Amino acid sequence: MKSWSEKKKELKSIDPNRMNELEAVAQLVNAIHQRRVELGWTQKELADKVGLHQESIARIENGGTIPRLDTVFRLALALGMKLSLHGIEEAAATGTG
Repeated sequence: MKSWSEKKKELKSIDPNRMNELEAVAQLVNAIHQRRVELGWTQKELADKVGLHQESIARIENGGTIPRLDTVFRLALALGMKLSLHGIEEAAATGTG
């Protein structure tokens, strides 16, 4: 998986506002990747839970594609996480989050 700092070097000519958006998405994707690994799930298992192909998860995780917000949301929910204006966190233990 490419690090965000490596990917950022490739994107030097992007507008600073767009770069901030990309950085926020990269942070969310990184948290999703870490959670998937913590749970011991394969990319295929996560993909099956959200209705994507394993290759799509791989491209998202390695920075090959920038996922839409609804895709990030579905991935986070499948992993027991929730999105907020403050970032991403584990959903409440009650599962109501």
